[in-house]
Amino acid sequence: MQPTALSERSSGAPAGDTFDVVVIGAGIAGAAAAWSLAEHLRVVLVERESAPGVHATGRSASVLSETSGHPVVCVLARASRPFFERPPDAFCETPLLTARGLAWVGQGDDADVLDAFAESARPLTPTVRRLSPQATLELLPGFRPVAVAGGAVYEPDAMSIDTAAMLQGFVAGTRRRGSVVLTTSEAISAVNVGSSGWVTTIGERTLTSTHIVNAAGAWGDIVAERCGVAPIGLQPLRRTAAIVPAPDWVGGWPLVMDIAGRYYVEPEAGGLLVSPADETASEPCDARPDEIDVAIALDQLAAATEVPVRSVRRAWAGLRTFAPDRVPVLGEDPGAAGFWWLVGQGGAGIKTAPAMAALLTAQLTGADAGLDDIGGLSRQLTPQRFR
Repeated sequence: MQPTALSERSSGAPAGDTFDVVVIGAGIAGAAAAWSLAEHLRVVLVERESAPGVHATGRSASVLSETSGHPVVCVLARASRPFFERPPDAFCETPLLTARGLAWVGQGDDADVLDAFAESARPLTPTVRRLSPQATLELLPGFRPVAVAGGAVYEPDAMSIDTAAMLQGFVAGTRRRGSVVLTTSEAISAVNVGSSGWVTTIGERTLTSTHIVNAAGAWGDIVAERCGVAPIGLQPLRRTAAIVPAPDWVGGWPLVMDIAGRYYVEPEAGGLLVSPADETASEPCDARPDEIDVAIALDQLAAATEVPVRSVRRAWAGLRTFAPDRVPVLGEDPGAAGFWWLVGQGGAGIKTAPAMAALLTAQLTGADAGLDDIGGLSRQLTPQRFR
């Protein structure tokens, strides 16, 4: 994707470098926000890399689950489901969801944890089922009995998300709505100039806007400091994954996550994705896999299943960035008028993007979010909790 010069305005955006909103970061959160805001305002989406979605978005195992993550994340995922099931006309050419399922499994000592997990999940996800060890082995042929001696909690309605189609839909839709997408464009600094709003510097170019939306993921605190706004203590955590060859009989597995966080596995085209579910503190960076973490993942796979592991086709790592309380952050900074946070999704940014974008747009423009309990969600996500 090539940078779009502001002077060209091929998308129909107004001439000049003045906008209502500058969105910094074109991962899935920023792209969704830009698309949503562009229905009401003049927006420019700014991305440092040569294309949107290079970092966490492009490296995520994307599953729409209402049982994984913080309870607030689960509510946001449920609120996003209608968008995934029925995206707007002309948003994408293919369905965003395909059937997957999610099984939380555990060893014998994990049975009580699985019982409690099932009870806590049912109010939000009534289709969740508690499975016996035998039923779990029937669902997961090739798993070793010791790995599922505690049985499983099965979420049948968990779905795989086509992240590439979703991201492309948001980016292309932002342009169709008359706004601008700039790649290879790093926001170096921004200054609040009072009644005139914000002036953001990108190289030798300046953008004037009433609002800035900080959707910079792992770089969120860095962007805030460049804007003269206090950071909130975001913590990027590296997670490693690998693809290994696998026999055909794993193709019917759902996503399988160990309830104690030992590993997760998921069928992928031509193989099996495996991760040690690691959380290694990291600086914001272009994350790379650690050989030790890959080795741990393979050991866990061998201990839990009968899948023969002879080689690794590909390994990678990505950053999952959390706020200090592990709840995403969305809202206007109480100490910086017009500066909006949209960060801290902790690896759940894809499945929560539609709801987060709708909430942001409702707060910033006064538009109807179309979501239940918007006030309750907004209070839990506000950056004011860190001030």
